[in-house]
Order: sequence, then C-alpha cells, then structure tokens
Amino acid sequence: MIRKLTVSDNEEVMALLKPEATLNLFIIGDIENFGYESDVQDLWGEFDSADKLHALLLRFDTFFLPYSKDANFDAKAFSEIIAKHDTYEVSGISRVTRELEPFLPELAEKRQDTYFCECEHVNRISVNQDVIVRTAVAEDVAPIIKMRKDIEEFGPREENEELIIRQIEKGVKRIYYIEQDQEVVAVAETSAENSFSAMITGVATSDGYRQRGFASTLLKKLCCDVLAEGKKPCLFYDNPVAGEIYHRLGFEHTGDFVMYK
Repeated sequence: MIRKLTVSDNEEVMALLKPEATLNLFIIGDIENFGYESDVQDLWGEFDSADKLHALLLRFDTFFLPYSKDANFDAKAFSEIIAKHDTYEVSGISRVTRELEPFLPELAEKRQDTYFCECEHVNRISVNQDVIVRTAVAEDVAPIIKMRKDIEEFGPREENEELIIRQIEKGVKRIYYIEQDQEVVAVAETSAENSFSAMITGVATSDGYRQRGFASTLLKKLCCDVLAEGKKPCLFYDNPVAGEIYHRLGFEHTGDFVMYK
C-alpha cells in the first residue's frame, strides 16, 4: 500500500532513513526543514503487509528522491507518481533508482553516475589569500544563477531563484562566492542542511578565472564552517578534475549516487 506521509509517520520514516543517513541527507534535510505539510514538497510511503514502512518517495519542487532499504519495492507505483508531473528530475542511491528505469524509459539516457564522498576533517591545502569570500544574500542570487548558466559542464539547467532565496533565509542553504571586476566568478554552496550533515553542490568557476585556486578557497572555508557546527560535509561528483580537488581537501568515497537530469 502506498499513501501520503504525515508528521505522525515521522518516527517510522527516520527509523527507515537513518541506517544510511548520509546517503539520505537530502531527504532527511528536507523533512527537517520543510516538514510534511509544505507547498514545496510531498512524501509518499510504501507499507508492507504488516503495515511497516518499507520505502518512500520525496518530491522537493521538481526533484524526486526514492529510497528503499532494498530493491524490493513498488517501483512501478513510484514511477507513476513521478510521471504525473510535467517536469521532474530524479536522484538517489543506484540500487533504488535503477528499479525506476524500466517504468520511466527516458531516465536511462539522462543517467549520470557519480561518486558520493564525505569529509571528516579538512586537510591543509594552499588557498588564494588575495580574494574575499562573500556570503550570498537575497540580492546576490540572480547574478549567481546567471554565472552558472554560462558554465558548460553544468549543461542546461533552470534554478528557482525564489526557492533559493527562501532556503537561504530559512538557514538550510548557504552560498559562498568570489567576485572579480564586480562579477561573480566562483561559487560553492550547501543544500539540504540538516542537524548532522550538509551537501555541497553548485561548485563552479567561470572559464576565464580557473587555475587560480578559487574553488579550493571556497570549498575549504565552506567545509571548515560546516564542520565547526558539528555537521559533516558531503558531496557527489563525476568530474575527475573536481574529484582531485575534493580528495586533496579531505573527502573520501563512501558510496554511489545517481542523478537523472
């Protein structure tokens, strides 16, 4: 049986998610920060014959994240929920998301396998001492979105400016950036911050400003600040060049994560 989840299900939801808490940080973070009755997200749960929660699906804006403790869940029903939405992206643990592919054929061509990493401590690495790392506020979001649209590696992407501002003001996202010549040229941010972890995303440097240590400078400050708050920085990547930076900084590969964009 699949039904909408409510706050009364929260204890069972967390019991399902926390054995793989780091890999589920997006789901846990969104639940902690936006709850079960929000205009921006929905949660559905699959219950077994003993009425025990076995799997769940979260929608946050246009993003869908499925989770199950194994591959034995109703992937067809989850896929039908996702397909009712005109626009969607899917991400999650490989063993779970691959079960959706037969029912959402367009996913296969969008599949992007990534390495999931965690950072326990930040290594000593050289950073650019000649730049100022700024913390984004509402009026900085539009130029940051514009800057990332020009990054070829990001591909075509639509970012919800209003939602990003809402997340910043709610304290569940922080964006650090560097300016040169009054333009944003490098950025790194967190997403789905929760009580124990934060996902680092959106790391980018404009073409004309690479090889200057901007990304490393932003990442080191971001990781140090997150760790100082008792949270664990996490990220996923598929770019080997970026991977070298992350591992040099102190990130270690702990799993696999799939995105369909």
